[in-house]
Amino acid sequence: MAKSLKRNRIIINCALILILTAGGILMLLPLVWMILSSFKPSIELLRMPPTWLPRNGFNIVNYREVLRLIRFDRYLFNSLYVSILNTIVGLFLCTLTGYVFAKYRFPGRDIMFFALLGTMMIPFQVIMIPMYSLILDFGWADSYMSLTIPYFYSIFGVFLMRQFILKLPNDLMDSAFIDGCSHFGVFFRINLPLMRTALSALGIFLFMASWNDYLWPLIVVSSDRMRTIPLGLAFFVTARSARYDLLMAASTMAVIPILVVFFAAQKNFIEGIALAGMKN
Repeated sequence: MAKSLKRNRIIINCALILILTAGGILMLLPLVWMILSSFKPSIELLRMPPTWLPRNGFNIVNYREVLRLIRFDRYLFNSLYVSILNTIVGLFLCTLTGYVFAKYRFPGRDIMFFALLGTMMIPFQVIMIPMYSLILDFGWADSYMSLTIPYFYSIFGVFLMRQFILKLPNDLMDSAFIDGCSHFGVFFRINLPLMRTALSALGIFLFMASWNDYLWPLIVVSSDRMRTIPLGLAFFVTARSARYDLLMAASTMAVIPILVVFFAAQKNFIEGIALAGMKN
């Protein structure tokens, strides 16, 4: 009986591994197709039936043409600057707010928290016009201020950090208070080092949200020098035609920072997602 159960468990595990492997391969196919297509001329991309490998070999002509037609280095700098700043400030504010909601008791705490969660149900299309009016009133249009300040706070980030901080033991805080540590000292010296996995997960979410955003930069940016990567990619798609060969090359260069960030924090990202969903 024990051998039969063990054999069935092994079969189930092998089947799960095969299914997950197949799913992972399917998820990677569009990325592989994009990278391979970046080395093909436009006429080959439209050829039927399609081919995976470039027939004329791997040629970097598309990449040279992208760098010639658009200021890709400027767009890359704008996206990196905006995404990194939004991630750093967002991590600090979301962590601090989540810490307060998780570890401190004050009148109306739960009501305030659920009110914040309720704002997640409001579509961005509803608030983008009032936000744009505020940006104009402050004189921040077509500047880094308009691309960063609206991203400094994330309700989802507050929720994620609160769920993670709830499981941190209160005994560490009590011991630190007895030793004379201040509230900010407890936060920075005791709890913050324990949040590494959750911070990595949230950091990837915030970085990707800022890096991939297209609609808001399209609204507030009017000059070429302030364009981000998504706006730069739109240069190759017009109402009448699209240069898919150049679009694939530019998209391949644009996705590299995202892959670097993910692989650098992959372990902590997975642990953070798993632990943040656990209840105290």
